[in-house]
Amino acid sequence: MEKIQANYKQQVIDFFNSRTAYDLEGDNHPKEARCLLDYVGVSSGQKILDLATGTGLVAIDAAKAVAPKGSVIGVDLSQGMLAQAKDKIVAQAIENLELIEADVGLIDFKSEQFDVILCCSALVYMSDIAATVDKCYRWLKPGGCFAFTTVEKSSYLAEVKVRLCQDLFGIDLPHILRPLWTAEKCQTILKKSGFQNIEIEQHRGRRYRIDKIYSSTQIEKDFYPRGNPLLDLSTGQRELLQTEYKKAVEQIIAEQGVWQDALNFYIKAWK
Repeated sequence: MEKIQANYKQQVIDFFNSRTAYDLEGDNHPKEARCLLDYVGVSSGQKILDLATGTGLVAIDAAKAVAPKGSVIGVDLSQGMLAQAKDKIVAQAIENLELIEADVGLIDFKSEQFDVILCCSALVYMSDIAATVDKCYRWLKPGGCFAFTTVEKSSYLAEVKVRLCQDLFGIDLPHILRPLWTAEKCQTILKKSGFQNIEIEQHRGRRYRIDKIYSSTQIEKDFYPRGNPLLDLSTGQRELLQTEYKKAVEQIIAEQGVWQDALNFYIKAWK
Protein backbone atom coordinates (compact mmCIF):
# COMPACT_ATOMS: atom_id res chain seq x y z
CA MET A 1 0.00 0.00 0.00
CA GLU A 2 2.85 2.39 0.82
CA LYS A 3 4.35 1.77 -2.64
CA ILE A 4 0.97 2.45 -4.28
CA GLN A 5 0.61 5.72 -2.39
CA ALA A 6 4.18 6.78 -3.19
CA ASN A 7 3.63 6.12 -6.90
CA TYR A 8 0.34 7.98 -6.82
CA LYS A 9 1.82 11.02 -5.06
CA GLN A 10 4.64 11.18 -7.60
CA GLN A 11 2.01 11.12 -10.36
CA VAL A 12 0.30 14.09 -8.74
CA ILE A 13 3.58 15.98 -8.31
CA ASP A 14 4.56 15.38 -11.93
CA PHE A 15 1.09 16.36 -13.17
CA PHE A 16 1.03 19.68 -11.34
CA ASN A 17 4.70 20.46 -11.92
CA SER A 18 3.99 20.22 -15.65
CA ARG A 19 1.30 22.92 -15.48
CA THR A 20 3.58 25.93 -15.74
CA ALA A 21 0.80 28.43 -16.49
CA TYR A 22 -1.89 27.15 -14.12
CA ASP A 23 -3.57 30.51 -13.54
CA LEU A 24 -4.07 30.94 -17.28
CA GLU A 25 -5.95 27.67 -17.82
CA GLY A 26 -9.21 29.54 -18.31
CA ASP A 27 -11.00 31.42 -15.55
CA ASN A 28 -12.25 28.43 -13.57
CA HIS A 29 -9.40 28.15 -11.04
CA PRO A 30 -9.34 31.86 -10.05
CA LYS A 31 -13.15 31.97 -9.96
CA GLU A 32 -13.44 28.97 -7.64
CA ALA A 33 -10.77 30.40 -5.32
CA ARG A 34 -12.57 33.75 -5.09
CA CYS A 35 -15.91 32.07 -4.50
CA LEU A 36 -14.50 29.93 -1.70
CA LEU A 37 -13.07 32.97 0.08
CA ASP A 38 -16.33 34.87 -0.36
CA TYR A 39 -18.24 31.85 0.94
CA VAL A 40 -16.12 31.61 4.09
CA GLY A 41 -15.56 35.30 4.74
CA VAL A 42 -12.11 35.45 6.36
CA SER A 43 -11.40 38.56 8.38
CA SER A 44 -8.54 40.72 9.62
CA GLY A 45 -6.22 39.18 12.20
CA GLN A 46 -7.08 35.54 11.55
CA LYS A 47 -4.58 32.72 11.16
CA ILE A 48 -5.32 30.73 8.01
CA LEU A 49 -4.07 27.39 6.65
CA ASP A 50 -4.50 26.70 2.93
CA LEU A 51 -4.09 23.02 2.04
CA ALA A 52 -2.88 22.15 -1.47
CA THR A 53 -2.31 25.86 -2.00
CA GLY A 54 -1.01 25.45 -5.55
CA THR A 55 -0.18 28.82 -7.11
CA GLY A 56 -1.62 30.65 -4.11
CA LEU A 57 -4.93 31.61 -5.66
CA VAL A 58 -6.68 31.25 -2.29
CA ALA A 59 -3.73 31.96 -0.01
CA ILE A 60 -2.69 35.28 -1.55
CA ASP A 61 -6.13 36.85 -1.36
CA ALA A 62 -6.58 35.41 2.14
CA ALA A 63 -3.28 36.98 3.21
CA LYS A 64 -4.46 40.36 1.99
CA ALA A 65 -7.76 39.96 3.82
CA VAL A 66 -6.23 39.08 7.19
CA ALA A 67 -3.37 41.63 7.06
CA PRO A 68 -1.70 43.28 8.85
CA LYS A 69 -1.91 41.17 12.01
CA GLY A 70 -3.22 37.95 10.49
CA SER A 71 -1.16 35.32 8.67
CA VAL A 72 -1.49 32.49 6.16
CA ILE A 73 0.39 29.23 5.65
CA GLY A 74 0.09 27.47 2.30
CA VAL A 75 1.10 23.81 1.95
CA ASP A 76 1.59 21.92 -1.31
CA LEU A 77 3.42 18.90 -2.73
CA SER A 78 4.28 20.52 -6.05
CA GLN A 79 7.45 22.56 -6.27
CA GLY A 80 6.30 23.86 -9.66
CA MET A 81 3.03 25.18 -8.26
CA LEU A 82 4.78 26.80 -5.31
CA ALA A 83 7.30 28.48 -7.62
CA GLN A 84 4.44 30.23 -9.39
CA ALA A 85 2.98 31.24 -6.02
CA LYS A 86 6.33 32.65 -4.86
CA ASP A 87 6.63 34.81 -7.97
CA LYS A 88 3.24 36.37 -7.26
CA ILE A 89 4.00 36.86 -3.57
CA VAL A 90 7.21 38.72 -4.39
CA ALA A 91 5.56 40.78 -7.12
CA GLN A 92 2.78 41.84 -4.74
CA ALA A 93 5.11 42.34 -1.74
CA ILE A 94 3.05 40.07 0.52
CA GLU A 95 4.79 39.51 3.85
CA ASN A 96 2.28 37.52 5.89
CA LEU A 97 2.16 34.36 3.76
CA GLU A 98 4.45 31.37 4.31
CA LEU A 99 4.70 28.54 1.77
CA ILE A 100 5.67 25.01 2.77
CA GLU A 101 6.53 22.26 0.29
CA ALA A 102 5.21 19.15 2.02
CA ASP A 103 2.83 16.22 1.92
CA VAL A 104 -0.32 17.15 3.84
CA GLY A 105 -0.53 13.53 4.98
CA LEU A 106 2.86 13.79 6.68
CA ILE A 107 3.02 17.37 7.93
CA ASP A 108 1.73 18.36 11.36
CA PHE A 109 0.91 21.60 13.14
CA LYS A 110 0.15 22.49 16.74
CA SER A 111 -3.35 21.80 17.99
CA GLU A 112 -5.78 24.73 17.92
CA GLN A 113 -3.44 26.86 15.80
CA PHE A 114 -5.73 28.16 13.04
CA ASP A 115 -8.97 30.12 12.83
CA VAL A 116 -9.78 28.88 9.32
CA ILE A 117 -8.52 26.00 7.18
CA LEU A 118 -9.22 26.06 3.44
CA CYS A 119 -8.81 23.55 0.63
CA CYS A 120 -9.92 24.54 -2.86
CA SER A 121 -10.76 21.64 -5.19
CA ALA A 122 -7.97 19.38 -3.86
CA LEU A 123 -9.24 17.43 -0.86
CA VAL A 124 -10.08 14.49 -3.16
CA TYR A 125 -6.39 14.22 -4.06
CA MET A 126 -5.51 13.24 -0.48
CA SER A 127 -4.77 9.52 -0.14
CA ASP A 128 -6.54 9.42 3.23
CA ILE A 129 -9.25 12.05 3.27
CA ALA A 130 -10.64 11.05 6.65
CA ALA A 131 -7.21 11.39 8.29
CA THR A 132 -6.75 14.80 6.67
CA VAL A 133 -10.12 15.99 7.97
CA ASP A 134 -9.24 14.68 11.43
CA LYS A 135 -6.04 16.74 11.33
CA CYS A 136 -7.96 19.83 10.30
CA TYR A 137 -10.28 19.41 13.26
CA ARG A 138 -7.31 19.11 15.62
CA TRP A 139 -5.48 22.09 14.11
CA LEU A 140 -8.48 24.42 14.37
CA LYS A 141 -9.19 26.62 17.34
CA PRO A 142 -12.54 26.01 19.07
CA GLY A 143 -15.15 27.67 16.89
CA GLY A 144 -12.81 27.53 13.89
CA CYS A 145 -14.03 26.88 10.36
CA PHE A 146 -12.94 24.26 7.81
CA ALA A 147 -14.06 24.98 4.25
CA PHE A 148 -13.42 23.24 0.96
CA THR A 149 -14.77 22.70 -2.54
CA THR A 150 -15.29 19.42 -4.35
CA VAL A 151 -17.01 18.11 -7.46
CA GLU A 152 -20.43 16.45 -7.74
CA LYS A 153 -20.61 12.92 -9.16
CA SER A 154 -22.15 13.78 -12.53
CA SER A 155 -19.23 16.07 -13.40
CA TYR A 156 -16.44 14.96 -15.74
CA LEU A 157 -18.42 11.76 -16.43
CA ALA A 158 -17.19 10.29 -13.16
CA GLU A 159 -20.40 8.39 -12.46
CA VAL A 160 -20.38 6.96 -16.00
CA LYS A 161 -16.90 5.50 -15.46
CA VAL A 162 -17.91 3.91 -12.16
CA ARG A 163 -21.05 2.40 -13.70
CA LEU A 164 -19.19 0.92 -16.68
CA CYS A 165 -16.56 -0.76 -14.50
CA GLN A 166 -19.28 -2.29 -12.35
CA ASP A 167 -21.42 -3.44 -15.29
CA LEU A 168 -18.55 -4.84 -17.38
CA PHE A 169 -16.26 -6.40 -14.78
CA GLY A 170 -17.96 -6.19 -11.38
CA ILE A 171 -15.29 -3.72 -10.28
CA ASP A 172 -16.26 -1.16 -7.64
CA LEU A 173 -14.07 1.59 -9.06
CA PRO A 174 -12.50 3.83 -6.37
CA HIS A 175 -12.83 6.94 -8.52
CA ILE A 176 -10.92 9.89 -7.09
CA LEU A 177 -14.14 11.91 -6.65
CA ARG A 178 -16.21 9.19 -4.94
CA PRO A 179 -15.45 9.91 -1.26
CA LEU A 180 -16.90 13.43 -1.57
CA TRP A 181 -19.09 13.41 -4.66
CA THR A 182 -22.43 13.85 -2.85
CA ALA A 183 -23.51 16.23 -0.10
CA GLU A 184 -24.27 13.23 2.11
CA LYS A 185 -20.73 11.86 1.78
CA CYS A 186 -19.27 15.26 2.67
CA GLN A 187 -21.48 15.53 5.74
CA THR A 188 -20.63 12.02 6.90
CA ILE A 189 -16.87 12.45 6.76
CA LEU A 190 -17.05 15.83 8.51
CA LYS A 191 -19.31 14.55 11.28
CA LYS A 192 -17.01 11.59 11.95
CA SER A 193 -14.20 14.04 12.69
CA GLY A 194 -16.40 16.02 15.07
CA PHE A 195 -17.42 18.98 12.88
CA GLN A 196 -20.78 20.63 13.47
CA ASN A 197 -23.09 23.16 11.80
CA ILE A 198 -22.21 21.91 8.33
CA GLU A 199 -23.32 24.09 5.43
CA ILE A 200 -23.27 22.98 1.79
CA GLU A 201 -24.05 24.93 -1.36
CA GLN A 202 -23.95 23.72 -4.95
CA HIS A 203 -22.75 25.91 -7.81
CA ARG A 204 -22.05 25.39 -11.49
CA GLY A 205 -18.29 25.43 -11.86
CA ARG A 206 -17.86 25.57 -15.62
CA ARG A 207 -19.14 24.10 -18.84
CA TYR A 208 -16.87 21.75 -20.74
CA ARG A 209 -16.90 19.87 -24.02
CA ILE A 210 -17.27 16.10 -23.77
CA ASP A 211 -16.89 15.07 -27.41
CA LYS A 212 -13.27 14.44 -28.37
CA ILE A 213 -11.35 14.70 -25.11
CA TYR A 214 -13.64 12.61 -22.96
CA SER A 215 -14.37 9.85 -25.48
CA SER A 216 -10.63 9.23 -25.82
CA THR A 217 -9.92 9.19 -22.08
CA GLN A 218 -8.32 5.95 -20.88
CA ILE A 219 -10.06 5.33 -17.59
CA GLU A 220 -7.29 3.10 -16.23
CA LYS A 221 -4.87 6.06 -16.43
CA ASP A 222 -6.91 8.38 -14.20
CA PHE A 223 -5.67 9.32 -10.72
CA TYR A 224 -6.43 6.64 -8.10
CA PRO A 225 -5.19 7.66 -4.62
CA ARG A 226 -6.79 4.62 -3.03
CA GLY A 227 -5.48 2.01 -5.49
CA ASN A 228 -6.24 1.22 -9.14
CA PRO A 229 -7.93 -2.17 -9.77
CA LEU A 230 -8.01 -1.47 -13.51
CA LEU A 231 -4.28 -2.16 -13.76
CA ASP A 232 -5.17 -5.85 -13.43
CA LEU A 233 -7.37 -5.84 -16.54
CA SER A 234 -6.17 -7.73 -19.60
CA THR A 235 -5.49 -5.93 -22.87
CA GLY A 236 -8.79 -7.20 -24.23
CA GLN A 237 -10.69 -5.98 -21.18
CA ARG A 238 -9.12 -2.54 -21.46
CA GLU A 239 -10.09 -2.37 -25.12
CA LEU A 240 -13.65 -3.37 -24.22
CA LEU A 241 -13.78 -0.70 -21.49
CA GLN A 242 -12.55 1.93 -23.96
CA THR A 243 -15.11 0.88 -26.57
CA GLU A 244 -18.02 0.93 -24.15
CA TYR A 245 -16.90 4.22 -22.64
CA LYS A 246 -16.82 5.81 -26.10
CA LYS A 247 -20.35 4.50 -26.75
CA ALA A 248 -21.54 5.96 -23.44
CA VAL A 249 -20.02 9.35 -24.26
CA GLU A 250 -21.58 9.32 -27.73
CA GLN A 251 -24.97 8.54 -26.20
CA ILE A 252 -24.67 11.47 -23.81
CA ILE A 253 -23.70 13.75 -26.70
CA ALA A 254 -26.71 12.54 -28.69
CA GLU A 255 -29.06 13.16 -25.75
CA GLN A 256 -27.60 16.32 -24.21
CA GLY A 257 -25.22 17.82 -26.75
CA VAL A 258 -21.45 18.23 -26.41
CA TRP A 259 -21.58 20.49 -23.34
CA GLN A 260 -21.87 19.40 -19.74
CA ASP A 261 -21.85 21.37 -16.49
CA ALA A 262 -19.26 20.69 -13.81
CA LEU A 263 -21.10 21.09 -10.52
CA ASN A 264 -19.16 22.11 -7.41
CA PHE A 265 -20.02 21.74 -3.75
CA TYR A 266 -18.91 24.53 -1.40
CA ILE A 267 -18.76 23.18 2.14
CA LYS A 268 -17.99 24.79 5.48
CA ALA A 269 -18.16 23.33 8.97
CA TRP A 270 -17.20 24.44 12.47
CA LYS A 271 -15.32 22.93 15.36
